[in-house]
Amino acid sequence: MKRAIFVSAFVGLVVAACDDPSRLTGGGWGEGGEEEGEGAGPGADPNQPGNCKEGAPHPGFAGHDFVADRKPGGLGDDRRRVKPFSSLRTELARALGQAPAGLDTNAAAFGEVPPRWFAEPQAGAVSLYTTYGVAFTGCYDTMTQPAFSQAPTAQSASDECSKMQRKFWQRTPSPDEVKVCAELATTGLASEPAPRRRWAHACAAVLTSASFTTY
Repeated sequence: MKRAIFVSAFVGLVVAACDDPSRLTGGGWGEGGEEEGEGAGPGADPNQPGNCKEGAPHPGFAGHDFVADRKPGGLGDDRRRVKPFSSLRTELARALGQAPAGLDTNAAAFGEVPPRWFAEPQAGAVSLYTTYGVAFTGCYDTMTQPAFSQAPTAQSASDECSKMQRKFWQRTPSPDEVKVCAELATTGLASEPAPRRRWAHACAAVLTSASFTTY
């Protein structure tokens, strides 16, 4: 039964994380390659290199420009970058009020690098599974208020999901994002008899979404 609950919760968080797939690639383009809300010309794609004024070069020793051979990338290519473990540690503590138990012992699952080294974090099955497990523990340990001892209803789930998403993501969630979270808490986790665990699963789903694990 626990496996079924986890699968339902994970499906819910994937739907919540992908409310707008174009955001994962810095998109938001209209028809003909025009960015929505911007004045790009017909057929032009402002996401491509050469469509933005570049900064002035800053030559180094002997007038050598060390970045002369650096190829320009498309605008927005670095959006939705995965947060490194060092950032995720403090973010989970901010969201929950305390760092979840077992977080530091799972550092290897997030590809933590030694001090003074850097490696671009990559999301994978192991890191996502670990994030969900750690987040569930943190949510369950901190959701001790009387409200979470009652099974979520459509109204209470909508209210709490909106609060969690706003706090965790530091932005106002869309109605669809709130709806997906509320449906997960009420119907997607209906087989879980313990109300507090249902709330914790919904909380963990929000914390495992792209809106929290990337920037």
